[in-house]
Amino acid sequence: MYKVWTLARTTLREMLREKIFMVAVLIAVALLALSFLLGALSFAEQRKILADFGFMAIQISGLGISLFAGSYLLAKEIEKQTCLLILSRPVSRAQFILGKLFGVLALNTLLMSALGVVLFLLLGLWKESQLLPAFLEIGLSLWCESAVILCLVIFFSLVVRPVLALGAGFMVFLLGHWLGDLTFFAEKSKEEVFVQAVKVLHWVTPNFYRMNWKSAYFLENGIPFDNILWMLAHMTGWALLAILLTNFFFRRKDIV
Repeated sequence: MYKVWTLARTTLREMLREKIFMVAVLIAVALLALSFLLGALSFAEQRKILADFGFMAIQISGLGISLFAGSYLLAKEIEKQTCLLILSRPVSRAQFILGKLFGVLALNTLLMSALGVVLFLLLGLWKESQLLPAFLEIGLSLWCESAVILCLVIFFSLVVRPVLALGAGFMVFLLGHWLGDLTFFAEKSKEEVFVQAVKVLHWVTPNFYRMNWKSAYFLENGIPFDNILWMLAHMTGWALLAILLTNFFFRRKDIV
């Protein structure tokens, strides 16, 4: 495990120097600033606007890091063959993958936590401690979403080119959020092929639409505990599946 953490620390330091990290930070800060300005213009809807834009900023920053970092994480190492320097030591390919993955997850955690603290202060939640559990649960759902996308994009990058892996990850993200609407349209259309296709999609795509809690409504009303347990089980299952598939393909990939 020490080797995994060493690789994770090295990956985290490398990612902090990447331009994509600064771009994600700037976009997130710009959205937070915009939410604050819009909230100031409409005092009646201030909290709603702040919460909606603030959580969206956290989501976009996590998604951006997961997509861009994940798609090039292994591909860059394989193309430049720098991974051979590490794998020539007593480090297995599974440890290499986990080290790289944990490094990006650590970066996402740091970035999303920092943005979460800023949003917490902007919303003035220190005055309303009863809202803190819901705030943390929403933040956890956004982190789990970015973690699953990261795991899937890393797997895609071993099968297709990095740009296609990035596009595939983004499509999974969109499809996961559209499943609810697709189900509604399928039931309305009553087309059997459409209905069955949507049912299949529910099994082969993470159900992100069931975690769409990034709003002032859920911040104020809370999230049912059963939904939290479902999220943890569903997201953990998808992440483990993606990691196992990545390890399977990486062990059989000819790097030289």
